Amino acid sequence: MFKSWITFLLLLAATIQTHAVLENTTCKQCHPVIYQEYQNSMHSRSSIYKDSIHKAVWDMHPAKVQGNYTCAKCHTPSDHSLMTGKSTLADNDIQQTEPISCQQCHKIKSVEKHTKSNKNILSTKANTFFSADKTLKGTKVEFKEENSFFGMVTTKSGSPHHDIDYSNEAYYNGDSCMGCHSHKQNAKGFLVCDMEVKQADSQETCVSCHMPKVKGSLANQKESATHAFHGHNLHGSIPISLSKYVKLSVKQNTNGFEIKIKNEATHTLFPQPLRLSQLRVSIEREGKTQELKTESFAKVIGTNGQASMPWLADAIISDTSIKAHETRVVNYDTVLKKGDIVIVKFGYYMVNPKAASKLNMTDKSATKFIILTQDRVSI
Repeated sequence: MFKSWITFLLLLAATIQTHAVLENTTCKQCHPVIYQEYQNSMHSRSSIYKDSIHKAVWDMHPAKVQGNYTCAKCHTPSDHSLMTGKSTLADNDIQQTEPISCQQCHKIKSVEKHTKSNKNILSTKANTFFSADKTLKGTKVEFKEENSFFGMVTTKSGSPHHDIDYSNEAYYNGDSCMGCHSHKQNAKGFLVCDMEVKQADSQETCVSCHMPKVKGSLANQKESATHAFHGHNLHGSIPISLSKYVKLSVKQNTNGFEIKIKNEATHTLFPQPLRLSQLRVSIEREGKTQELKTESFAKVIGTNGQASMPWLADAIISDTSIKAHETRVVNYDTVLKKGDIVIVKFGYYMVNPKAASKLNMTDKSATKFIILTQDRVSI
């Protein structure tokens, strides 16, 4: 009987400990709408156990043989034991449900800029989170409980679980995202990825584009008409708010026609080394469809003049990626006729099919062509 109780207490302690490290457990009680959005986000699926691309790269990476997983600071920062080197990479509740928890983003005090990759500096102040609200900018909201009418009426303000600091400029200009979404060098000191972000030159930021205001209350205790969208998953479904930053236009000329791709985003389109974006054009004429040449855009990196995996690369082989605020013109020598319909599609592959083959990827969602924006133009 005594042994049974000991076993029960040990299991109970293990259960409590498991739930204690799941940081979002408390958040979802007051922010159910945001929590539900998070479940479909890339942040909730960034570990090797949820992201098939990350897993494919890790499985082939030479560091795996040594058990040297160095991606945790951006891919699984909520797994604190792994971050401190006190445990090895393993399938657990954190890796499966919240590798990048709410706290990991809302505790970013500042971002240290480094050549290899930037670093998030988290606030050590307990129960204080950063957020952005232009109407409250520069203030700090603390939980208050005030009594009036001789204690008969109680008025509460703020959250009983945490304070909110609205004074951090990084949450207004998008710099809070730059700890993980700026650039990355490999072990050879070669820059394998650079978003080339130009937020300072635009009214748009990471937040205004990727976290637009949508309908729904921010929290149970604070009714609001809208909140910042927390379900960003560009690759699962393309929100209109994102696709609107790529504009397509068709212009007819005597020798054929041209298509302009205008990138109004504040960063290079798909500069990650495994991505491949394409412009696909076809013409509907007299009931038939004619497919024209496909134009590809990518930053190809490699070694010895040949494309290679990111950890092996030491040079840029070619770079046709479309930069921030750039307008790219693609010419076609097909002469258009009255009544023609030009169908233009701009999209991308999460993983270049050639790279996917080398990585032995079988996940079809990572290798399908995703249309970002499209248009039909009648001549």
